[in-house]
Amino acid sequence: MNWKEIKLREKERLDDLIHAELKIIQSQDYFAFSIDAVLLADFVTAKAGAKVIDLGTGCGVIPLLLAAQGAAKDIVGVEIQSELADMASRSVSYNNLEELIEIKNLDIKDLKSEYEAESFEVVVSNPPYLPLGQGKVSSKRSIAVAKHEVELELEQLVEVSAYLLKYGGEVCYIYRSARLTELLEQLVAYNLEPKSLRLVYPNLEAEANLVLVKAVKGANKGLEVAKPLLIYEADGSYTEELLQIYYGENY
Repeated sequence: MNWKEIKLREKERLDDLIHAELKIIQSQDYFAFSIDAVLLADFVTAKAGAKVIDLGTGCGVIPLLLAAQGAAKDIVGVEIQSELADMASRSVSYNNLEELIEIKNLDIKDLKSEYEAESFEVVVSNPPYLPLGQGKVSSKRSIAVAKHEVELELEQLVEVSAYLLKYGGEVCYIYRSARLTELLEQLVAYNLEPKSLRLVYPNLEAEANLVLVKAVKGANKGLEVAKPLLIYEADGSYTEELLQIYYGENY
């Protein structure tokens, strides 16, 4: 792959995404992307030619991974933190994906003035998991925004998702399993019918800590609960399925 030359800023590094030889810029001052984003990107089933938007894209990992899948026609990543949006934009440029991916430095709550209703076939998000009042909010702004609902509450995310999503389109979230009831209630309230759910377990001995949920706008009721997704074997190594998700054809 022919990458563009790029100048990294202080504390930044260039990491390998493995998929399609893609690389991503990350910084010591911000959360590096986690397994959550990789699982969510794998969970998305964008159809050929689909327009996709990732709400809270961070360093842009989900748009890059979705680009590697090759189905989506247009991918937008929205990020409120300007430094992260800048890193994501430069990663897109470095990988020569400007014609496919656009990064916008915007507040998700302002997207109604940016896009017409039902502009996208797929809406994706790996949002902050913790409500204010639960757990200590970090004094470091970048960490607080990533972990807690400092800038965006769950209902606000779902409301914007429903606005952006076409009738029959899919919204895909990864979320904390402890808040699953709350998530499902909000989805149904905004006419996003949950259709697929998969619980994520650290290992066979642990309780689920994450959940992948796919909902369809305007769909009939009927929820499919997939088999559990295990991250680690008993010896601490990644499971066969997790390795397939991470490495794909390279595994």
